[in-house]
Amino acid sequence: MQQNKKTTKKVYLIGCGTGDPELLTLKALKAIEKIDIALIDHLISEEIVNLIPENTKIIYVGKQKGKLSLKQSDINKLMLEFAKDGFSVGRLKSGDPYIFGRGGEEALFLLSNGIDVEVIPGVSSSTTAPLMAGIPVTMRGLSTNFSVVSAHLAGNKFNKDWIHLLKIPNHTTVVLMGLSRAKQIKEEALKIGVSEDFPVAIISNASRKNQKVIITDIGNLDKKSKKAEKPAVIVFGEVVKMYGLLPEYKNEPIFEEVKGWKSF
Repeated sequence: MQQNKKTTKKVYLIGCGTGDPELLTLKALKAIEKIDIALIDHLISEEIVNLIPENTKIIYVGKQKGKLSLKQSDINKLMLEFAKDGFSVGRLKSGDPYIFGRGGEEALFLLSNGIDVEVIPGVSSSTTAPLMAGIPVTMRGLSTNFSVVSAHLAGNKFNKDWIHLLKIPNHTTVVLMGLSRAKQIKEEALKIGVSEDFPVAIISNASRKNQKVIITDIGNLDKKSKKAEKPAVIVFGEVVKMYGLLPEYKNEPIFEEVKGWKSF
């Protein structure tokens, strides 16, 4: 790995989407191809990791529940130190950097320390996972708007402030980081009068070859959630009834080889 003078003190916060490398933007791919150091979240797929040039140093920094990982302050420090040493740094983040990804915090930290930052958007599972399951988040007659929330708060606390959204007519609620909170979600929903047969979809590993969709309802959410794998997105609303009527996403390469891409 050689110091790249042209990109001294530059950090790229790169949204890597849901895992299928063909869902990367061209801008994300170009950034990945020119970085000296890649700091990688644990949800980044192997196919995307394989796109990183061989001479790029790879450091796994992502947080994973129940496993040893770097603190956010340590990740910030790494990006700062490498950038100050003159290396081009890529922070590869699952989904989009600014959607529950702490990208905003990282960008502010780097900018406050005089580091040039470029933020590259990525497709978020919050909107694409339903699509990949064949579930439109908005649909005339079923849903006129939608919300995206997280069931997880700092300190591993349960966020229940959004539960009232389930009572809004013609509304879709997409929940991230909610699988381990399925029982609590069910209990809080039933407390406010949400029907037990309110439709729910659990979409695991969206866009990847092991994508799995579980269709259930509020009353059985806790039981069905035990059969789902992480990462998972939970979709609440009448649009879930569209499952099976629209095509599901297939992880099949459109192009076997594209300039700048490795075979996968």
